[in-house]
Amino acid sequence: MKFSYLHIVLGQKNNTIIGRLLTLTTLLFLFPTISQAQQFTFSSNCQIAYQEIMALRLKSGMSYIQDEQKSNPSNYLTHLIADYNDLFTIFISESESELNKRLPNKEKRLRMLEKGDPNSPYYLYSQAEVNLHWAIARLKFEQYYKAFWEVRKAYKLLKTNQERFPNFKPNLKSLGIIHAFVGTIPDNYKWGVKILGLNGEVKQGMREVKSFLDYTKTNKRHFLEETEAIYAFLLIYLDNNPDKAWHIAQKLPTDNNLLNAFVKSDIAARTGRGQIAIQALQNRPQGDDYIEFHFLDYFLGTLLLNRLDATAKYPLQRFVNNFGGMHYIKDAYQKLAWHSLLFDNGTSYHSFMKKCQNQGATFVDADKQANKTAKNGKKPKAELLRARLLFDGGHYQRAYNELQQLSPNNLQQVHQLEMNYRYGRVCEKLGKKTEAIQYYQASIQAGYQSSEYFGPKSCLQLGLLYEDEGNKEKARTYYKKCFDFSGYEYENSIEQQAKAGLSRIKK
Repeated sequence: MKFSYLHIVLGQKNNTIIGRLLTLTTLLFLFPTISQAQQFTFSSNCQIAYQEIMALRLKSGMSYIQDEQKSNPSNYLTHLIADYNDLFTIFISESESELNKRLPNKEKRLRMLEKGDPNSPYYLYSQAEVNLHWAIARLKFEQYYKAFWEVRKAYKLLKTNQERFPNFKPNLKSLGIIHAFVGTIPDNYKWGVKILGLNGEVKQGMREVKSFLDYTKTNKRHFLEETEAIYAFLLIYLDNNPDKAWHIAQKLPTDNNLLNAFVKSDIAARTGRGQIAIQALQNRPQGDDYIEFHFLDYFLGTLLLNRLDATAKYPLQRFVNNFGGMHYIKDAYQKLAWHSLLFDNGTSYHSFMKKCQNQGATFVDADKQANKTAKNGKKPKAELLRARLLFDGGHYQRAYNELQQLSPNNLQQVHQLEMNYRYGRVCEKLGKKTEAIQYYQASIQAGYQSSEYFGPKSCLQLGLLYEDEGNKEKARTYYKKCFDFSGYEYENSIEQQAKAGLSRIKK
């Protein structure tokens, strides 16, 4: 259930990174810093509009934009801010009708921005950002060809702007994120890189984003929180530094900011702080002032299920009943089926799994995995399911205790494979590294004869483990082993993370 800018730029079908990084970079990363240049003025109205939009109070934000356009029609910065309203509405609602209805705004805004001051660093920058916004929106609906060319145009504009204004720091922010994710692109998307003319590595991109972040701390502090949130996600997904990411995310104010509530809960969940994530979602600001963000019900239900909380079914049911989009519908029904299996003897299990098969799309990895499970008709083993859910929620000792109830000799081969993988994950978190390595290696060996993801994911985890220990050679070996497998769930996600690891340890 997780989101990525790589998915945004190249159609990466990556659940883990889609579940969170995609959403964050969509909502935050490409907004300009303050400029007082003629025709790109960050007035009081623009400042408030920006704050309202970034809190996901979109109607309020647009009212300030309209006031500014009436009082100062030559302030072209309003067109870039207004573009965020369309992007957020399309992306969060997942409504293709909204995309089609709002699409004419793109060319209208670009024409207005082209009337701005060509000597301003925001002249090309703002045009690039609008192109990127609509590429993001198109890729939500798999409109790859048009989106690729919009990304290519945006990238060229940013590169030209960097050449003309090398001291303009927002260039580093935008290009840095692109460069970082280009370094993680799986081989089956290399054709997209060639079309776009992109290049970059993870370390290069991280340095550029960090440079922009340092600039905001020592100069203008505008948008510091947003940049820190972006950097926090990069630290988790690309730099394997979750503790530093949480250090940043925990400071985000969430009382009146729905976006921050999402960011904080996501990073908390990603760093094993499930209870904090649940609290952030339960206490999130709600009401008519905010855009409807139904995905957060799915997220909350998932987190509650991860601690084996029977109340998980309520937010999950709200999600499938109210969400009009495509993604995570199948996975939500699978989780409702799991809930039935664990709490009411499976009386509704088959009913939910039938809905899982018949409703929603198979774009993100979580939905693809759920759909495959629905088709094969096999129920998960309860002990393994509980261990999986507890681990995902950061309840490692409870997960270990569940696995201890299993007798390997009484398990089917696929369950033995899963057991070894889950033991590896739990032992690693509990500090039992020697045992974790043994379980991972057993999972890898058996994984070559399976279409499940446990083998390649064990390779990835060993790569991360050895990288943390400073053993680059072994880390490199296991990262490369990830590419020995194919045709399994989460393939794009695992390969992207493996490529990010190889980039980090590159000599």
